[in-house]
Amino acid sequence: MKTLLIDVWKRLTPWSKSADVYANDTDNAYPERMDRLINNSVTAKSAASIMVQYLIGKGYGPENDSIIINKEKNLKLIDIADDIADDLVKQRGVFIHVNWNALYQISDFSVIPFEWCRIGRTDSNDYAGKIAICKEWLKPKKADIQLIDVFNPRKKVIDAQVEKAGGWEHYKGQVLFVNMDTKLLYPLSRIDSVAEDCDSEAQASVYKNRLLRKGFFGNTLVVTRPLVGEGLDSKALMDAESEREQFQKAIKDSLGAENTGGVLCLEMDFAGEKLEDAILIKQIESKIDDKLFNYTETSVRENILVAFNNLPAGLIKTNESALFGNSGEAIREMKRTYWENTTKERSLLTSVINQLLSRSQDFSSLIVEPLKLIEDAAINNTE
Repeated sequence: MKTLLIDVWKRLTPWSKSADVYANDTDNAYPERMDRLINNSVTAKSAASIMVQYLIGKGYGPENDSIIINKEKNLKLIDIADDIADDLVKQRGVFIHVNWNALYQISDFSVIPFEWCRIGRTDSNDYAGKIAICKEWLKPKKADIQLIDVFNPRKKVIDAQVEKAGGWEHYKGQVLFVNMDTKLLYPLSRIDSVAEDCDSEAQASVYKNRLLRKGFFGNTLVVTRPLVGEGLDSKALMDAESEREQFQKAIKDSLGAENTGGVLCLEMDFAGEKLEDAILIKQIESKIDDKLFNYTETSVRENILVAFNNLPAGLIKTNESALFGNSGEAIREMKRTYWENTTKERSLLTSVINQLLSRSQDFSSLIVEPLKLIEDAAINNTE
C-alpha cells in the first residue's frame, strides 16, 4: 500500500551568504509578493483597509492624534499608528526605527517599510543584534545595505552602541521588531493561507478583461455570398474590390460608429435565391460563464474575509436592507462583532505605541487608547 505525499508550499528563511541576512523565503521576496497579492485583490485590499481602521478606531482623540512624533518627516501620532497597523494587518509584523537622545529618551520614531527589513547574523545564543535595511533585496549591493541595532532601552547597551558608532552624531538608533509569529523568524502574512484565493480573484478579473478587450465578445458577424467573382480581368477585379470595400463600410456604418472595428465580414457560398440565403448577420455572444465566475468569486471572497479575522461581508459590500433594516441593527451587530474579532491586534498596536511614548522625551506621561467605532450604548443594546 503506497502513501501519496503531497508537497505543501512552505515559506522558508534560509541564510543568505551574499547579503549576510536571513532571507524571507528562498527568493527573499516574500513580503513584496504578499503585498502585491493583497493590492491585486479587491477583497483583500478592502479587508485590509477596514481592519486597519478597526485597530485604530476613531483615533486617540483630536489632541493626541495631532501630536508630532517625528518632526523631520512631519509625522503625527495618528500617521505612525496607521503605518504600524497597516503592517500588522498585512504582514503580521512591523519594524519601527527609534532614535535616542543623550538623556536616553526616545527623540522620535517611525515605521520602516516591512519589505525593506531583514534579520542579520545571530550569535551563539541565537540572538540577532542587527536589522539589515535595503530597498531592493533581489540583488542587493553591500553598499546599499544599512545595519541598525535591534531595540534595547538599557543605558549600558545604548552607551556601547553609541561608542562603537563614534559618538551620538553618528549613532543610527535602533529598530524595534514586532513579530506576531513568535515561533518563526519572520511572521507569516495574514493572507498566507489564502494567497491563491487572492491571486484567483485577480486573475478572474484579468481573464474577463482580456475577453472583453481582445476576444470576439460583442462583435457582429456578417456572412455574404462572394462579392468578387472568379475569372475577372484586372479592371473588373479592381471595380469589384472597390464595391466590396464600399459594401463592408456601409455594413459597419449601419451598425453604429461604436461598432466600427467590431464587425467581422465573411464571404462564402450559399444555396438558395432568397435574400436571407444571401446574407447573414449574427451577434457573437459572450463566452464568460457568469454563473461559474460568480461561484468562484464568492468562494474566494469568503476565504479572504475569514483570513482577516472573520471580517463580516456586510462591512465591505452592503445593500440598503443591510444598512437600514431593523433600524441598522444588523450593521451595528457586524461592527460590534468585528471590534471583538480584532481585539488582539488592536491591543498589540496600543501596547507598542504606549511603550514608545513612555520612553519619549516629550510624552512619557501620555497613555493612549483608541476610541471605539461604535457607541457603548449600541453595543449594550445588542447584548
